[in-house]
Amino acid sequence: MTEIALIADIHGNMPALTAVDGDIKTRGIKRIYCLGDMCGRGPDGSAAIDYCRDNCELILMGNWDEFLVFERGRLEYLKEIGAERQAFIKTLPLYHKMWISGRRVHFLHGRPVVKEVIYDESEMEKKLSFFSAVEDDFPPDIVGYADIHRQFKHDFHNHYIKDRVLFNTGSVGNSYCTPTACYAIIKGEINSRDKAPVSIEFVSVPYDNQQAIENMLKADWFTHPQDYITEITKAVYQPY
Repeated sequence: MTEIALIADIHGNMPALTAVDGDIKTRGIKRIYCLGDMCGRGPDGSAAIDYCRDNCELILMGNWDEFLVFERGRLEYLKEIGAERQAFIKTLPLYHKMWISGRRVHFLHGRPVVKEVIYDESEMEKKLSFFSAVEDDFPPDIVGYADIHRQFKHDFHNHYIKDRVLFNTGSVGNSYCTPTACYAIIKGEINSRDKAPVSIEFVSVPYDNQQAIENMLKADWFTHPQDYITEITKAVYQPY
């Protein structure tokens, strides 16, 4: 059985990412997938991108990644990460398909593959749309995504829908569940089509929120300090 740590929505929060990295190492997990949004919203996108390039065997493109490098949005963030990292982001895939313990698994960020934000409380049809969002000869049994910064797991089972699981990793750098660094772990027989146990675990790691604030305040280009402080100390979304 192999464990894969699933991190996402780091958003340039290095104290949070450092705490998650320490927790992953303590657990002895060797494989890390990033499901997107390394930069934007927070001050240290360049460091977050460099960490993911050095430590993640899979990196997907998130909606903020796409917004920054393709739409040239929020130029202050683009300047911070620099031209070479922007070019790297443009090469990232939007999704990943694999087998785990006989289950077909899809990983994606959410947007830009799906066109709207889909929450745990969203309509059933919208949540089920994740299972057809990516073309595949093998319909997925499990879909893991990010985007909403809130961890959840939904098991679909009734007379009309085969057993399926949709789950959200939560956010490392801007959690809207608690002001901690959140990620997920999936465990099973990797790349195996034989049925075997599979599990999904949610992790919430305390980190130095004050250091994250200090890092932000050192960035003289940062335009929304109070909104950022509210997000990382109260876990409340701010529309900046």
